[in-house]
Amino acid sequence: YSSTGLSFWGGIEETTGNVIDLTHPLHLQCISDKVLVIPGGRGSCTGSQSMLELILNKKSPRALVLRDADAILCTGAVVAEEF
Repeated sequence: YSSTGLSFWGGIEETTGNVIDLTHPLHLQCISDKVLVIPGGRGSCTGSQSMLELILNKKSPRALVLRDADAILCTGAVVAEEF
């Protein structure tokens, strides 16, 4: 859990699932196979690509619980269903 939004693009290493954003409270923690509870994503539309990469690498969170609606992160999950 974090009360701080997380940037998936540049904030998470897609091959490991580790949070690499130096300024985030979850820095160095692995989100892979965990329920991630955050207010929402931060940053650009490339967060959907990062979510897709996490899913394809089998390093994504088991579930994502967001306070605020985030169509960008959800788009990555929807696209992953096509693979």
